[in-house]
Amino acid sequence: MTYYITTAIDYPNGKPHLGHAYEKILADCIARFHKIFGEDVFFQVGLDEHGQKIQEKAQAENKTPQEFVDEMAQVFTSFYKALAIEYDFLVRTSSKEHKKQVQEIFAKVEAKGDIYLGEYEGNYCVPCESFWTDLQLVEGNCPSCSRPTRKVKEPSYFFKMGKYVDDVLEHIEKNKYILPESRKQEIINRIKEGVHDLSVSRSTFEWGIPLPNDPTHVLYVWFDALLNYYTGPRIQGKNIWPADCHVIGKDIQWFHTMIWLAILRAADLPFPKHVLIHGFINDKNGMKMSKSLGNVVDPLDMVDKYGLDAFRYYLLRSFPLDSDARFNEEELVDRYNNELGNDYGNLLLRIIKLSKKFTNSTLTKAYDSPFNLSKLDEIKALIEQYQVNRAIDKIWSLLNDANKYMNEKEPWKNEEEREAVLYSCAELTRIVSILLQPVLPHASKQALALLGTQETSLEWGKGTFTFDKETVLFPRIDYEAPPEFPFDLRVGRIIEVQDHPEADKLYVLKVDVGSEVRQIVAGIKAYYSPEELKDLKVIVLCNLKKAKLRGIESQGMLLAADNAKEGDEEVVGLMTTLAEVGTQVAPQGAVISTKQIDYKEFSKHELLTGKETMLVDGVAVSAGKHHVVAQRLGPGNKIC
Repeated sequence: MTYYITTAIDYPNGKPHLGHAYEKILADCIARFHKIFGEDVFFQVGLDEHGQKIQEKAQAENKTPQEFVDEMAQVFTSFYKALAIEYDFLVRTSSKEHKKQVQEIFAKVEAKGDIYLGEYEGNYCVPCESFWTDLQLVEGNCPSCSRPTRKVKEPSYFFKMGKYVDDVLEHIEKNKYILPESRKQEIINRIKEGVHDLSVSRSTFEWGIPLPNDPTHVLYVWFDALLNYYTGPRIQGKNIWPADCHVIGKDIQWFHTMIWLAILRAADLPFPKHVLIHGFINDKNGMKMSKSLGNVVDPLDMVDKYGLDAFRYYLLRSFPLDSDARFNEEELVDRYNNELGNDYGNLLLRIIKLSKKFTNSTLTKAYDSPFNLSKLDEIKALIEQYQVNRAIDKIWSLLNDANKYMNEKEPWKNEEEREAVLYSCAELTRIVSILLQPVLPHASKQALALLGTQETSLEWGKGTFTFDKETVLFPRIDYEAPPEFPFDLRVGRIIEVQDHPEADKLYVLKVDVGSEVRQIVAGIKAYYSPEELKDLKVIVLCNLKKAKLRGIESQGMLLAADNAKEGDEEVVGLMTTLAEVGTQVAPQGAVISTKQIDYKEFSKHELLTGKETMLVDGVAVSAGKHHVVAQRLGPGNKIC
């Protein structure tokens, strides 16, 4: 039997991010473990290349959709290679082979009477490619990504998904299909709230798979995309189904539970065995990563900085599957030095040095194990239960056992037991290095080479060792904290201007700062008319403590420059930029402080207009690639 594991297929409308990296590394790790356990494995990744968002992105770049996705396919395959993802096949939904199979399955479902023509009306989120009811919207926006939705009304073919609710619900309730099981009840509750038939076609754009019964419609991207798990192996000439495990993020769990299982039941295909659902990766403070907040972590930057093995190890050991994770670079460095460097690398180096000093650089006689090797069975069981981080914990407990044994037996003094101690520690390190290959694909092989062994068996006593080089596997590194910028400054757009009812010199403004709309009381009435302010992009101090100004709450402050020169007519100019709303304004590479400050703390810093862009304490700040400048005023003026 072949063990078949997949990741979600990536939507190639932009650069791959940390979430893509984690999911691919997690699935790659599981696939590699199953190979170590002697199983035949088929590991598939892919690209979800159809949909309105891709068509619009291609048009914006003056390319055909196929040209656009062909270019992005190269970006993603390079990304997977940089992360050492050893997949067997990358399925692309724009391929002729995938299209043909999808059309055949759609025709089969239609022939059963499960497809009908109707009219769809709803709120469509283009980025998420999801429909939402009015009740599901959050302040009129998509509940998943908080972006505005589009009201859509068009003819559409529908899939009778409601027909399969009982089958799907029974399967989910009675089996361990959803993992971790803590995520199971959420899906069950949503199903029990009621399931409507699913709109499965679009007629307002062309980039998709034409319906075999009506070429004026293309398949809704999820009916197309989900079938990749079935079509992929067949494109490779492999009759593999069902899948053992789909590794996905929690944002698409509904599609991979209710919708996917209903499609399979309608197509008379078996259900997959498991769907493994991971959470989101937030920044170290638990905040969602976004370009506008300036807290995005580029996975390839981390690989360049700390090495692939350290990056993979940190993600796989630190992140639980049943909750969202926090990426903390300082914690990565700490784990690198203490766990990889000390527990693993230093143990290996001690074995080599002591063996070269006392045993003529060889250890060939096997000794009985002084260690609890039943942990090997426990590790295998944890991987089979998809508890990867716990399996790594168990592997690390073996390293801890070896270090403890070495320290207790002191082979540098204990001549009688010296060879047995060194052999036992070397043999356990050999076995651990094999088990760590799914986690540390490069360092684990280097460790085996330093041990001077090519033995790949997990059986105790098979290893023989010849030592030569004394290489530090994980040289110590020091964490260099990036500078913290004291202000949470964001680009905003003034969307509403009202007079303050209790103050002649104040406006009450509504300012869109990307993730939310803030109310700001501003004392600029003497300098700006409402018409000048409407739709103006401004710079908002978002971590200023809320305050009531003449009875109305102000949730931030606009930055403005003032010439403030005695004898001159006072000129006030708001700070502005060409950057998109929500963009963070900060020095390059700085960490944004989330600490709330008052105006007194703000005033301790010197903010000035510069020749090209705004200066904070003498350091240039920008809004992404755009400068921040003052209206009406040149360089050298104070900003407040």
